[in-house]
Amino acid sequence: MEPYEAYSQLTDLPPLVRKQRRLEAQIAPIAPLVADEKAIRQQIDALLVAAAIAPSDGVTCLGYDVVHHTRKGQSTFNVEVLTAELVAAGLDKAVVAKILIDATETSDPPLWATVSPSKGAKVRR
Repeated sequence: MEPYEAYSQLTDLPPLVRKQRRLEAQIAPIAPLVADEKAIRQQIDALLVAAAIAPSDGVTCLGYDVVHHTRKGQSTFNVEVLTAELVAAGLDKAVVAKILIDATETSDPPLWATVSPSKGAKVRR
């Protein structure tokens, strides 16, 4: 890795890195609470499902609306099963492979930055 000074476009990077590290240090203590809160919401939802509460419906409790939500799961093709089925239906395996390659679309990859101490670096928090 090169130092940021090697890139003229990164002159604004140091204050952002300091701010990100300070914010991460501030939220680190509550990270376990986020996981606990999610687990509690899953338990609440399990109770609503057990009570046969319909999706987008709910109950009131202690002055709060407690609603059961659901969303359709994502569907994907199992390429091996699809290929086997199409070959079994009489299509040539090479033709099936070409069709699958031609029909496959790939979305833009997600982009993000991470900030972590360099190996052996002494950094302030």
